[in-house]
Amino acid sequence: MKKFFGILSVVAALFVANGAQAQVTTPVFDKGDNIVSLTIGYGGLGFSQRLVYERCVATFLDGRASIGVGGSLSNSFKSKTEKYSDYKIKTFEDWFAVGAVGSFHYQFIDNLDTYVQIGLGGGFDHGSAKSTVDGVTVKATDSVGFFGWTGSLGARYYFNDQWGVNAELGYVVGSFFMAGATFRF
Repeated sequence: MKKFFGILSVVAALFVANGAQAQVTTPVFDKGDNIVSLTIGYGGLGFSQRLVYERCVATFLDGRASIGVGGSLSNSFKSKTEKYSDYKIKTFEDWFAVGAVGSFHYQFIDNLDTYVQIGLGGGFDHGSAKSTVDGVTVKATDSVGFFGWTGSLGARYYFNDQWGVNAELGYVVGSFFMAGATFRF
């Protein structure tokens, strides 16, 4: 985890050093702006979806850099069936999480918002399994609460003043890549 935060710090420093000399025509995430993003992904925990709200609380470097805070609702699920010669096992797992997010945004060019985002939150994991051996079926379920963090590098490209697309790489809701749509107001 120390390595991850170290890498995020280096990337953020490079963002600032790379483009601090030029001005952006129109900042994409200015103080007081709000963003809602809906993303989907696939990864280690199966299919996932995430709804994020962010509000810009500070802008600096002539509108190129900004800080956002907000929250997220996330869900991830996967189902798997394994068949063998004399038995079958079917499993299903469903995660639900609520969290707080903080982000550092840096704009290299007009209409492109790049960012580093970190989230903290908690939720629950519900799992079930059904095993059938020689015609006899056994079912089991379990639920557990959890607390965890997420981290990602992302980019949003805006087609107009309100709508854009976004993509994120990192660990978000059990997925390593997520993509979706963004609405700015």
